[in-house]
Amino acid sequence: MSDEPILAALVYATGEGATVGLLAETAQARGLRVAGMIQYDDRRPDRRRCDMTLVDLSSGRRIALSEDRGKDTRGCRMSYSALEEAAGMALAALESAELPDLLILSKFGKREIEGHGFRQVVERAVELGVPLLVGVTSDHVDGFRDFGGGYERVFETVAEVEALIADLAAAKAEV
Repeated sequence: MSDEPILAALVYATGEGATVGLLAETAQARGLRVAGMIQYDDRRPDRRRCDMTLVDLSSGRRIALSEDRGKDTRGCRMSYSALEEAAGMALAALESAELPDLLILSKFGKREIEGHGFRQVVERAVELGVPLLVGVTSDHVDGFRDFGGGYERVFETVAEVEALIADLAAAKAEV
């Protein structure tokens, strides 16, 4: 797709990951073929923690990411098997006959820094030259930078990412 990989991250505050979903909608509205996974947090009044759901941008399929361990659960409730299932779906989008114009993942976090989760998907997108946008919280920026090895771009504002999306849409229109 491009000569140089675009490995971009938007730094967002904890709990504001839905911003990346809005950017996916912006990219689609600009005519870009978008693939990836967006996380949505569903608040439940009877629970301490929200339920996490991943939505596949290609199919709209929803994957429950949280394990229900009861209303007073503390700590991580992530279903690692559901995360790996979602990563497999995102990877399949990169193996299709028509590559996406942009791959978007809500989060590059602890699991990805450790080499799990969507890490393989990110690596494959870079190999294929598919531009990639991930969300990253401030406590994981250094891990993202280490992974990027100097090829990454870290954006602090939505406006910067919107400009990147506009550039990708303009490049697609020229083809």
